[in-house]
Amino acid sequence: MRLGFYRKERRRALRASVERHQLEITVSDVKADASQSEIEMLEAKEMWSEYRLADGTRLRIRPVIIAVFRANGEVTADGEPAYNIKSTLITDVRAAAGPAQS
Repeated sequence: MRLGFYRKERRRALRASVERHQLEITVSDVKADASQSEIEMLEAKEMWSEYRLADGTRLRIRPVIIAVFRANGEVTADGEPAYNIKSTLITDVRAAAGPAQS
C-alpha cells in the first residue's frame, strides 16, 4: 500500500518538474501567427514504451500530452485539419543489476 503512495507522489513531482522546465520546439509547418483553438481532451491512455539495452539497462519512455490545438484555417497536404500538440516525455531508466559492463 505504501509503495503505491510513493509512486503517485513521484509521478506528481515529475509532472510538476516537467511543467516548470518546459522546452518548446516547433516542428510544424503551421504558421506561428496562425489562429489556434485549444481542443479539450476527453480521454487519455499514456502507455510506457519499454526498451532493454545491450548492457541490461531498462529504458521506459511515456509521452504526456499537455494540450492539443487546431490551427484555424490550416490544413495538411492531404486536406486534413492541422493540429499542434504541446507534449513532453517522461523517462524511467533502470540500470542492470550487478557490476557495470564496459
